Amino acid sequence: MVIEIDTYAASEKTDASASMAAAIDGFLAKHADSSMFLRSNLARSGLVNGDQPFQGAYAVARNDNGEIRGVAAQYWNGLVVLQVPSHDPELDSAKLARAAVEAGGRPVRGFAGPRAQVVSARTALGMDGRQTRLDSDERMYAVDLAKLQVPDPLKRGVVTCRQPLESELNLLIEWRVAYAIDQLGAEDTPALRRQAKEEILRFTSDNHNWVLLCEDKPVAYAAFNAVTADMVQIGGVWTPPLLRSNGFARYCVAGALQAAHENGKRRAVLFTGRSNWPALRAYVSLGFREVGDYSLVLFAD
Repeated sequence: MVIEIDTYAASEKTDASASMAAAIDGFLAKHADSSMFLRSNLARSGLVNGDQPFQGAYAVARNDNGEIRGVAAQYWNGLVVLQVPSHDPELDSAKLARAAVEAGGRPVRGFAGPRAQVVSARTALGMDGRQTRLDSDERMYAVDLAKLQVPDPLKRGVVTCRQPLESELNLLIEWRVAYAIDQLGAEDTPALRRQAKEEILRFTSDNHNWVLLCEDKPVAYAAFNAVTADMVQIGGVWTPPLLRSNGFARYCVAGALQAAHENGKRRAVLFTGRSNWPALRAYVSLGFREVGDYSLVLFAD
């Protein structure tokens, strides 16, 4: 079987690129749980390769029948994201990753995708020796939102979950910084604080983040870091250390997903560390079930 790789890195959207984007999404939808970053970014920015959030360059592998067999993209932030489920000997994630990076023309800042694909691509690009601030091997979980198990305190109104107020944004920026330091291995720098502010403002503008209140005080936070027409991906879940072990993160995730279901979403996914037992137990109690693995690699330099 002959595999051909094409790249897409347009400077603006066109009818032709929109048609190709739809074809790519059709392939990714067959692997929806582990393709959320790719599908969400593609829906927002199409095949435009620029410096704005969600833009990037795509590499697409097809067989000799013209069928798409794999996709890789390098985004505005330097992250290479992979979906190469085929086991064809002529196709591997390394080839696609290399093509996406060449088309993107950016330094590689990290990788995301199913673990085996990330490991293969990183090795092929000669980056095994690069120092990382995060190299995760995580479990991926999914839930049918019609079967979401809503915790009793949320049902009874002991706690409430809503989208943040403008007066709470400075607090959420601080929480976002703390999350990046604690969970992503980041350092507290002016650049990190600018990034945290941009992310919180964007999540808020998109109605993609949620705050849990207990006695009218914010106690936990969750966001949707990728969204498609019928799915959401939970990310950035945070409870300040002194408020942990109260179930607040679980309640916040449940409240956010209740709202997503009311807005027509049917499924939610997330990934978390294999040894993060409190989080794993919390997600399973909401109805999440393991559906695969995922990896996020972020380079220190």
